[in-house]
Amino acid sequence: MKPRYSWLAPVLAGTLLLGAPTAASSTEEHGEAKEKLSLQGVTAAVQELLDAKADDGTRIVSEKQRYYFNSLPEHAKELTAAAVESEMITVPAHLQKLLSLDLSARKYEAVMQDNCFLCHTDAEYHDPETLFATNGEAVDSPGHMTLKKLVSDVHFRHNLSCSGCHGGDKSEWMGHDHPDSWPEDREARQTDRDWIPEFCSRCHGDAGYMRRFNPGLPTDQLAKYKESQHGKVLLEDGDSRAAQCVSCHGRHGILSVKSPLSKVYPKNIPETCGACHSDRQRMAGFTTADGSPLPTDQLELYRDSVHGKAVLEKGDTGAAVCNDCHGNHSTIPPDVASVAQICRTCHAGNGSLFDGSKHKSVFEEHNWPECGTCHGNHDIAKTTDGMLNSGVDSICANCHGKYARNNPECNATAEYFYDSITEFALAMETYGETAEELARKGLDVDLLDAKLVELGDTLKQARSYIHTFNRSDFGQVDEAGDVILETMSHIVHEAEAEFSIRRNGMLVSIALIGCLVIILYLKLRSLEEREQ
Repeated sequence: MKPRYSWLAPVLAGTLLLGAPTAASSTEEHGEAKEKLSLQGVTAAVQELLDAKADDGTRIVSEKQRYYFNSLPEHAKELTAAAVESEMITVPAHLQKLLSLDLSARKYEAVMQDNCFLCHTDAEYHDPETLFATNGEAVDSPGHMTLKKLVSDVHFRHNLSCSGCHGGDKSEWMGHDHPDSWPEDREARQTDRDWIPEFCSRCHGDAGYMRRFNPGLPTDQLAKYKESQHGKVLLEDGDSRAAQCVSCHGRHGILSVKSPLSKVYPKNIPETCGACHSDRQRMAGFTTADGSPLPTDQLELYRDSVHGKAVLEKGDTGAAVCNDCHGNHSTIPPDVASVAQICRTCHAGNGSLFDGSKHKSVFEEHNWPECGTCHGNHDIAKTTDGMLNSGVDSICANCHGKYARNNPECNATAEYFYDSITEFALAMETYGETAEELARKGLDVDLLDAKLVELGDTLKQARSYIHTFNRSDFGQVDEAGDVILETMSHIVHEAEAEFSIRRNGMLVSIALIGCLVIILYLKLRSLEEREQ
């Protein structure tokens, strides 16, 4: 990214190369340089606003802002002059506010051609309720009227301005000719929200119009919304508590879904949905399919789930968030039949294995959700091998105790899965430590490391193959794992034997060297005695 005010570098460099001015003329020449800098390509009317001073003698437009203005392209300066000439900018404070935004040249030029922005940033004509703030933290203007956000809006980036929704013409004086689809009363527009989906669909439902901006964007959102739970509550029941377009996307400053600051960016979606669904007062009166009150703890449960931790803590935007299971514009509570289809979007292998299992028909008979029965919904925890054991709290034992008391084979199969998987897991840990120990002894462990990788793959496969709920299918993976364990045992045995040979050979060598030392010592003693 190009540093801001990088154009200042040659100016400063030139000053250094020319040398410092003399003491007598430094202040005067420095002031003249600033004046010349600000006089480039501007009209007298614009220059007058740039040079205006406050009551205390300081310039209203700061030096930094004057430098910024001077760095703008000539076209931007011409547009500024046109805005001043048409009296859309009449006072220095107004120009100073616009220059303080430090916008890119493209955005600045767009603002200068938009009378909506120019008018609503002029404090001379607007009260705080309709005045655009230039500071995102300003307390004297509504948050949705922050100009910094407005010029970053995805619509503004495609040259769609305020008039696109509010009516009028951005190149003329605003007539505030609101569209007929808006409720006339302002308060009604805020409390009765059923007009919004149809209003947004004027553009987003027109395939020909949307092709000009984003050909890949779907244009059937309204049709999907009408069939959604939100749509039915809003459009059929007339309950404006239901979410609609602006609830998720916002009103002004709407950002692309790819922007990390967007309310519908994957990492932000849980909080966006939770803004309503965690509000007990807002959700009061809504019920689930069985008539029970709609819960409001989904966000809390999700934060502690395996998906929530992946998204919110690790930043993994590939993990499931609300709309991955419930949909976007067609949001509905997943029914029993659709839960498995949703889960297998990511976990396709496990879903395919389950389809061929005995449990498939049993789950359909009892109308149980395939994945949710064992793993849960919003509070899905990281799976553990302990879920398969025969203990009192295990998932398999609890279910079999209720529905398969007369079939001991069910618990026996679960125990078989558990024993095989835990054996592989323990072997991974044990042989991993063994490989490190052999390596410290100077032995080649490449073959053992390769088998450890194979065993790891087999362990993953075994954990997946439990979804077949079949001894025969799982047995193929189990047998492959046993072969790997046998090979690893043989590798370790040979390595230990090699180490034993090396160790014994070293001891023999040491013994021989010791004998030679003794013989030499005795020989030397014998020679000394002869000399004496």
